[in-house]
Amino acid sequence: MIYCLLAALVGLSMASYGLCGRDFFAPATMLCLTFAFSCACALYNLPRWQFDLAPRTVTLVVGALTLSVGINAWARGCFQRVRVKPWQGQASPIPLWVSAGILLVLGAVLLVMLAQVRRIGGSGSLAAAMAVFRAKNAYGLSLSDQLPGWVRQLLNLSAVVAFLYLFHLIWFGRRLGRLGLALNAAILAVCVGVSLLTGGRFSAMTMVVAGAVLWYMLRSGGPRAWKLGTLLRVMLAILAVLYGFYAVKTLVGRQSEDTLVEYITHYAGGSIPGLDLYLQDPPAPSGIWGKETFYSLNNGLRKLGVLDIPYYYIHHEFRKSGGASIGNIYTALRDYHYDFGLGGMLVLHTAFSVIFSFWYEYLKKRRSHLGILLWAMVYYCVLFYPISNSFFASVVSFGFVIRAALLAGLYRLLIQKNAHG
Repeated sequence: MIYCLLAALVGLSMASYGLCGRDFFAPATMLCLTFAFSCACALYNLPRWQFDLAPRTVTLVVGALTLSVGINAWARGCFQRVRVKPWQGQASPIPLWVSAGILLVLGAVLLVMLAQVRRIGGSGSLAAAMAVFRAKNAYGLSLSDQLPGWVRQLLNLSAVVAFLYLFHLIWFGRRLGRLGLALNAAILAVCVGVSLLTGGRFSAMTMVVAGAVLWYMLRSGGPRAWKLGTLLRVMLAILAVLYGFYAVKTLVGRQSEDTLVEYITHYAGGSIPGLDLYLQDPPAPSGIWGKETFYSLNNGLRKLGVLDIPYYYIHHEFRKSGGASIGNIYTALRDYHYDFGLGGMLVLHTAFSVIFSFWYEYLKKRRSHLGILLWAMVYYCVLFYPISNSFFASVVSFGFVIRAALLAGLYRLLIQKNAHG
């Protein structure tokens, strides 16, 4: 069945590309492409995992993606006759002295995170401390092993600054001058360093995704079909990113002797077999409404005293197939299904597709710097859909509202000059 699924996903990718305006970044097209990549990675590991997908799993995945393609095509049709609104207003580069000050602040944030790694992870080498820090901070239930609230707000600041300076670099480019470019690059490098010290690569990957989206959306003429040369350069950039993801694994506390191909295909390929095993043997219901789907929202409401639930952390169970571990990645569909059943899963997947498809088509016609910045912040939810439920579990939260407000405030204060961004 894995071959049937891969063939169906390739066909859906081609159909979506045609129906959604020959646009690789259209949400439905990207969903199909990423699921096809995940399926190909699973197929690479077939000799080791020895799995056979149930027809129900294939039907569920293909059905969900077909729904997304239909919704995206509908959204494109709704906006097809809407005229493109040109960029309005004037935006100015961030002053050099402001960038220098921000760099100093970020340096202090980096030192704070190093201190937190040592406090939670203990002494010894940085790699050893990072391994302990990641285990305690990510999977421990003790509040003493969690980052304090004020540190988390500093991390929010670092992430927002990264998105802002990605836009700054892509929009202004060489107009920044040598010193401006150097400061911009230094700020982004420190932001990546801060994100890696949190014990994971997810935040750093969201920055990479945001950079790609901003480059695509802000180019002269806006989103359009790619030429072959551009596509080849993008593919080389993707390979470089995958290598970087593999190269920093020790720094963030992960140990593996797998080769680059084995590591990437294991990480990206386990979601579909994992979903299949989950559907065969789902864990018992939790008794908490939306426990996995609305994780961040639930915890935010718990802190406010609105929900009377214990502190919890989402840690999906690990699965094995053919005597080998395939990990604990299940696609976003697993969280929906676990909390709300098949019907709820279809409703949430439909809502996700409607939100992202119509939002994207609107942004292509009504160009807004700030709107595209916010879009770049959340586009990773589409790209990583075969891996995790990022939108409802993370974006639908008080934390994201804080980040969005902070981004809007900094953009209007530092870049927008009496303009409609």
